[in-house]
Amino acid sequence: MSTTAKRFNISFAVGAVLAVSLNLMPYLRTLGAYKGDGFEIIGAPFVFRRLGGIAGIYEFSAIALVADIVVALVIALLVAYTCLRVPRGDSSP
Repeated sequence: MSTTAKRFNISFAVGAVLAVSLNLMPYLRTLGAYKGDGFEIIGAPFVFRRLGGIAGIYEFSAIALVADIVVALVIALLVAYTCLRVPRGDSSP
């Protein structure tokens, strides 16, 4: 595998991990909120699962989940592309 392909794969993986962590952040902040009158949510920028409230509802949206996956892939591709466009630190004479 060429150096460019390695850089792309590594930066794509880093971008994907970043996007997944941003997607899970609302869940970690609202974990256990359904025990009161709050909502436990998962998803950013689109909320694809919601649990809680006084009535005790559970909502899941497959469309929002797919949209979140597409956003995560776009973020990972942008990070990978940006890392390829930035010049490397080693300079050849």
